[in-house]
Amino acid sequence: MDNDTVPAVGPTARKRSNCVPYEKTLCNFDTVNTKHNMNQATIAAIRNEALLQLQQHQQLARASMLYVSFVNLCIFIAGTSVAFILYEFLHINPYGVLRQANKQLQHLPDNHFLQTRDDFAVYAAPGTGALDLDALKDLYVSAKDEESGRASATNVKEALDSLKLATEMRALGKGEKAQRLYEHAFALAPKHPEVLLRYGEYLEHSQRDIVLADQYYFQALMLNPTNTEAVANRQRTAGIVQSIDERKLELLDLKRDALSAVHESNAALRRAKKEAYFQHIYHSVGIEGNTMTLAQTRSILETRMAIDGKSIDEHNEILGLDLAMKYINASLVNKIEITLKDILEIHRRVLGHVDPIEGGEFRRTQVYVGGHVPPGPGDLAVLMQHFEHWLNAEQTVSLHPVKHAALAHYKLVHIHPFIDGNGRTSRLLMNALLMRAGYPPIIIPKQQRHKYYQFLQVANEGDIRPFVRFIADCTEKTLDLYLWATSDLPQQIPMLAQTEHELAYVDKLVTPSGETATNRGSTTPIADKFESGSGEIP
Repeated sequence: MDNDTVPAVGPTARKRSNCVPYEKTLCNFDTVNTKHNMNQATIAAIRNEALLQLQQHQQLARASMLYVSFVNLCIFIAGTSVAFILYEFLHINPYGVLRQANKQLQHLPDNHFLQTRDDFAVYAAPGTGALDLDALKDLYVSAKDEESGRASATNVKEALDSLKLATEMRALGKGEKAQRLYEHAFALAPKHPEVLLRYGEYLEHSQRDIVLADQYYFQALMLNPTNTEAVANRQRTAGIVQSIDERKLELLDLKRDALSAVHESNAALRRAKKEAYFQHIYHSVGIEGNTMTLAQTRSILETRMAIDGKSIDEHNEILGLDLAMKYINASLVNKIEITLKDILEIHRRVLGHVDPIEGGEFRRTQVYVGGHVPPGPGDLAVLMQHFEHWLNAEQTVSLHPVKHAALAHYKLVHIHPFIDGNGRTSRLLMNALLMRAGYPPIIIPKQQRHKYYQFLQVANEGDIRPFVRFIADCTEKTLDLYLWATSDLPQQIPMLAQTEHELAYVDKLVTPSGETATNRGSTTPIADKFESGSGEIP
């Protein structure tokens, strides 16, 4: 065997045999790596091309969206312009006919709702002495619709039966039974003209309550302007009631002057003012439903500490009213005119802690207050401008300060320009007007909340005089408390003495000179003592 043909044996042979598979594997790896690099390049190219196409599609989509948005904007502007033109210059009726619109404010109270003069006029045709019922119809309108303003037929029938029986009891001299029957009839049908008329006559002749009787005659005329008996009764009582009201306002001026004579350094006066400040805030927020007690209200204002168990809103209502009163004391008491901006500043402080967004802003939605529907939000700007003009007009300023303040309170709360805080703002405006005239800020007790709202409702129905009298009574009680607190040795509480004086004055008006005080309890009709329709004071 040749050496060339003998296979190699040993390590050298093993190394050579292992070399062949390794080189083959290396060659295969290079081939795979080359193919992998080619695939990556292809994928990258495809990816770049896809990204480029995606960017092109996105650019086209953005351009399309911009075009659509521009078209929609043009359509919106065109539609808004057309709607504005139609709203301002044209009015479309249900049949599609265009006609010129008479721009009128909606939900405004009738003229007699806000009367400030001639409230006690006797309605007779000039120069004839005869009743001008047409003029009466123009002045007074029905307070409510038949469905909502009148009691049910059953109640009316029972009320009329009670009136008939009350008349019989009165004729028999059974005064207490007659009074209960009259009150029962009034409770059943308080908006029935006949009930108002007969109950008013009973109050006038038997109870000597001329003021309340005149109020019921007024309401009877509102419900039935053609009721000649009610007109005749009003002619008889109007002058007397006017004299009583004027006398009341004169006495308020006298008490104001007496309080003004007390020096500012008087320690009792300073304590009374501080206590009245707490009382005013406590009662004003209490009317709106705040449950804080007087002691808790005083604690919040003095310590600024929270009361356990009370809501944040109740705390903020007190703090807001405190800020508003400080603003009035610092800015409005000595100001000649109170502007719309001042009213908004008052409201901004009243509601600033409770609702800062709505504070000092007119409401943007319709609201409903019991049976009263205030004007719509679109009318508020114009109405408040009219209110500002009325508030500072020469004719308005010439009114008695108490009457001016009461009317301003009623008008503002009737417009109801804010989403919340209208009552508090109205009472603050009223007190600002009173303070400018030298009166202290009056307190409307929260215990009289029902009466307060009742007189506002009566004013909405057409007779604002009861509300003015209510404000005058609150003014008098506030003055009495100041005078009583600053008196060294008061013999009696001034308001009690005033009540006796008022009774004597009313007796003087309704009692002829020949009648003695012992005849005060007689049931002689006042109609027999005055010539019917004269309206003159003896």
